[in-house]
Amino acid sequence: GKEIKGLMHGTRHVYGAVLRGAFSFAVFPKKLISFNPMQYVVNRNANDDYELFTETRTEQATVTKTISENQYLQLMEILATKNNPATLPIQSAYYTGLRLGEACSLTWQDIDFDEQYITVRRSICYSNTLKKTILGPTKRKKIRTVYFGSTLLQILKDAKAQQLINEHQYCSLYLKNYYKVVQDKNRSYHEVYSFPVAEKITEQYTEIDFVCLRLDGTYEAPRTVNNMCISARKQIEGMDDFHFHTLRHTYTSRLLANGVAPKDVQELLGHSDINTTLNIYAHASNESKKKSAMLLD
Repeated sequence: GKEIKGLMHGTRHVYGAVLRGAFSFAVFPKKLISFNPMQYVVNRNANDDYELFTETRTEQATVTKTISENQYLQLMEILATKNNPATLPIQSAYYTGLRLGEACSLTWQDIDFDEQYITVRRSICYSNTLKKTILGPTKRKKIRTVYFGSTLLQILKDAKAQQLINEHQYCSLYLKNYYKVVQDKNRSYHEVYSFPVAEKITEQYTEIDFVCLRLDGTYEAPRTVNNMCISARKQIEGMDDFHFHTLRHTYTSRLLANGVAPKDVQELLGHSDINTTLNIYAHASNESKKKSAMLLD
């Protein structure tokens, strides 16, 4: 008696890819069947009703959310009142477009203050399977370079200076962060831990100098930052569906709107396909569409 909704386009695409690969393997080298039946499968969508005469603007559903500079400043004010440790990851993403796991896994060794660029090497997340916080590769498993301006440069310098002050104030209660390589069958994991500076650490742990820290020196976890975004958006008008990834969309939209070459934006963001970069901007802002149209005047 239940009505089952159709699969999303992305899900159908994944299923199709798996089936095509499986049947192709059955054709060769296994030679179990003579041809791949998936070559005759056509991905069809349900016919959409199209109304020739309507006043409803249906295209609004495709808009990719971004935030304005004013909304960003309001967000910073909210965080500043509580000295929230999620501030630095959010600032980093706003000025560089980093993903949440990438921002939280940055180390000071990844940042070149002279040339003003970040080397994005890794990502951090909580594994529900392992019940541990682990370090891993970026989403595309590629290392990329992201340049930044003077605003973020000063933010990072101030953050590093403040961390030295915090370490001095907390003394023996201050925590340092480490990773441990764990072998599990054919895979290895880099598990993350925090220990007081006074504690003697064995050789199996390697110290890692994270950029985004809490006041006591503990690394700032992505889940904590995400929860803060959900909490803060309730206090700012027009940010009801704001989440951390919105900062990445905002960064993309701002660059493209100011004339940065799409290929450069793609490389800064680490997108595998330039269409992904352009699609974010294509639906990002109706205001930018208005300005583009006005150029003809």
